[in-house]
Amino acid sequence: MDKKNHYKKQKAYFNKEFSSVSKYSLESWQKNYIEKINKYLLDKDYKKKTLLDIGTGTGYVAIESAKKGVKVIGCDLSVKAIENLKKYKKDFSLNNLTFLKCNAEELPLKNESVNYIVANAILEHLPKEEEAINEWKRVLKKNGKIFITVPLSLKSIWPFLWPINIFYDKRLGHIRRYDKRSLEKKFGLKSVHVFYTGHLLKVFGTILSLILRIHLFDEYLDLQDLKKQHISYGASNISLILRK
Repeated sequence: MDKKNHYKKQKAYFNKEFSSVSKYSLESWQKNYIEKINKYLLDKDYKKKTLLDIGTGTGYVAIESAKKGVKVIGCDLSVKAIENLKKYKKDFSLNNLTFLKCNAEELPLKNESVNYIVANAILEHLPKEEEAINEWKRVLKKNGKIFITVPLSLKSIWPFLWPINIFYDKRLGHIRRYDKRSLEKKFGLKSVHVFYTGHLLKVFGTILSLILRIHLFDEYLDLQDLKKQHISYGASNISLILRK
């Protein structure tokens, strides 16, 4: 793989995507992730702790966590993502939010300097997977936790959906997929929580919403998806909370 060219394409793709974001808003599925972070990742004394949002993207994890009172560092490779985050920080007067433009594999942070890491839809994009994992573990404090979301292995996906998943992997720059066992092995950490999202009804509903350009049923679809969050087969993504 040409790593330099891969990064160039990724930056171009996501700069274009984040340039189309006109204002800050939360979609139904994003609210569900925030609920999981609040319930399963954060501790009771979270206001005394620091959360690192790797690949902050639209910034929703960084913004909502900062609103809650956590000290947040949002980092991204995309210039546009950081520009948006700066605007949101000003809009919501979030003095506990800082941001960094950097690679996920090279974090300009001290050893054991953060209590929580959120890395949603990031690891599958990175050519230097092992370097990224080691770097995340380096900056994470002892007993700290990582919330990671990645595409689920094809073996757990309905075979008739393999072609569309492979198509989107190539389009979005996904290099690999994962399951619970492979993630635990790569990180050398045990998971304390596991969730699965993007089951069949959610997938078809999302496709239909995109075609018809309506989002009337988003909350219903996400509610139905939540009911299957502990079922791996037929899902699209896996989320793990790992403890160091």
